[in-house]
Amino acid sequence: MKKIVNIKFFIVILIDFIISGLSLNVSNYIRIHYLEALTIETIFACILVPIIFFILGVYKRSWKYFSISDLWSLVKACLIANIFIFLIIFIFNRLDNIPRLVIILNFFTLTFGSGGSRIIYRTIFERFSFLVSNSTGKIPVLLIGSVDNADSFIRATDRKSSVYKVIGIVNEESKINKEFLIRGIPVLGNIKDIKLITEKLNRDIKKSHKIIIVSNNIKGSDMSDIMKFADSNGITVGRTLAPNELIEGGITQSLVRDISLEDLLGRRQNKLEHSVVKNFLNNQTILITGAGGSIGSELSRKILNLNPKKLILIDVSENAIYNLKAILAKYNNKKNISFLCSNVRNLKEVEKIFNEYKPDIIYHAAALKHVAICEENVSEAIRTNVLATHLLASLSEKYKVKCFVLISTDKAVNPSSAMGATKKLAESIIQSKDRFSNSKTRFITVRFGNVLGSQGSVVPLFKKQITKGGPITVTHKNVTRFFMTIDEAVSLVLNATLEHYYSKLNLRGSISVLNMGASIKIDILAKQMIKLAGMTPNKEIKIDYVGLQKGEKLHEKLYAIDEKKVDVGNRGFFLVKSKVYTKSDIKKKLEKLNKLCNYSNNKIKKDLFNLIKK
Repeated sequence: MKKIVNIKFFIVILIDFIISGLSLNVSNYIRIHYLEALTIETIFACILVPIIFFILGVYKRSWKYFSISDLWSLVKACLIANIFIFLIIFIFNRLDNIPRLVIILNFFTLTFGSGGSRIIYRTIFERFSFLVSNSTGKIPVLLIGSVDNADSFIRATDRKSSVYKVIGIVNEESKINKEFLIRGIPVLGNIKDIKLITEKLNRDIKKSHKIIIVSNNIKGSDMSDIMKFADSNGITVGRTLAPNELIEGGITQSLVRDISLEDLLGRRQNKLEHSVVKNFLNNQTILITGAGGSIGSELSRKILNLNPKKLILIDVSENAIYNLKAILAKYNNKKNISFLCSNVRNLKEVEKIFNEYKPDIIYHAAALKHVAICEENVSEAIRTNVLATHLLASLSEKYKVKCFVLISTDKAVNPSSAMGATKKLAESIIQSKDRFSNSKTRFITVRFGNVLGSQGSVVPLFKKQITKGGPITVTHKNVTRFFMTIDEAVSLVLNATLEHYYSKLNLRGSISVLNMGASIKIDILAKQMIKLAGMTPNKEIKIDYVGLQKGEKLHEKLYAIDEKKVDVGNRGFFLVKSKVYTKSDIKKKLEKLNKLCNYSNNKIKKDLFNLIKK
């Protein structure tokens, strides 16, 4: 059993007891310029101050971590204590021995004495721990990010038995003067100067062994530059904990974690606007195609938490539906879920589903998504990505669906592959429906790039190759792609759907494009994954550059030159306006596509790209 009576507690009370007595006598001396015996008054002050401090919770605040907020609480306690001291003295002797100015002076001397003692203790504690620590065995680190977060990290290293020794700060902005010192640590410049900064440190025999990121707002391009620089100089990179975790006392966990794949995005993750999206989806029957895929399954999980009336999940793969059913079994409202193994290209089967369930909102995520597969199976890509999209959109009109959402890809921008071309045509169909349809159904397209960790993406492939001991296969050393997490992508799809649904009439037929930040070099991604696995790139795990595959591009774009970007505020996405085809134009294209599917791959591809250009 812990002792209630704590010797430290009594020492603190004793200090405040002495300070309160001294404060009253010093205040009186300042006023009358000589010492006068105030025995009874001093006794009242010495007793009342500790009692009031105790009642107001002053003694619950640690001297070791005394902060500005603690100081303000102490000031309030001193004010209340001061009022009670002179109120009691007034009752006892009507303040006969004390000038009225002493009442005001005592508040300041009491605050100065009690606050000063705590500040002195904290200062001695921090400086003493700093002096006795064995700094020779510490890892020299360079902090990159905001000076506020750098300050929190430095304070945390001072308080804890940290293995890190901060030798400099690289600010994410150029506004901070290079001559500034943050807790004695110099601000050496901004991110663009990092090469010069490290060269100077090396000359001064202060070589950094680690770079620590102390900000969530570093741009993706800057993060990529940092990773390239660290890789070429053999410096490891880590990320600090959140500032609120750093400044709390008593934390024993590591101050730094490894850079994750999500950190390479170099931006703050966008979150779901939960309440407004919930109101939009509440009590609605929602159908998701391609529900067994990465985006479809995450959509299913998120929507289930938003109180839908019914959720119809469709996938052509029996295994995908079986696995999804097992994943969603934990949800309490699983009775409201229907798992259907069906092909969205089958008109009769799909119409039966529409007729039976009468969906209000449709998220169409079903597609052939792999560039290499689509190149070898162009007719199947057309049937799945284009004709099935038109089939579903037409049934949505017929059955008065509230909202139809097409999940598209950045490969539809200036397409160089059959997959990209078919998704571009699917976008055109939905744009035309949204602009020219006579029904009340809203047709929305949401376009974005790659998703970290999705099925068939480079991340699971790299993980598999690392597990086998390498090599990792990268198509080209300079190839870049846009990335975001599955959670962020699906959250923004739901946010964009809501915003686009209520958009102005003149924005009908536009495309919602998720803000992916800066593109990321696949080479950097591969090297970081090797490091996260605790190995060294091109030593323990080799990287092979195998060349771009058929239909692949070196760099992707989120919108084309002939598309007009429309900002809608800081919501994690923007709109693009592009050419919208009429109903008759779309009808002619679909007729040609139906005929094309009977030809050879080369003939289909040639005519497919001609259709896009018209």
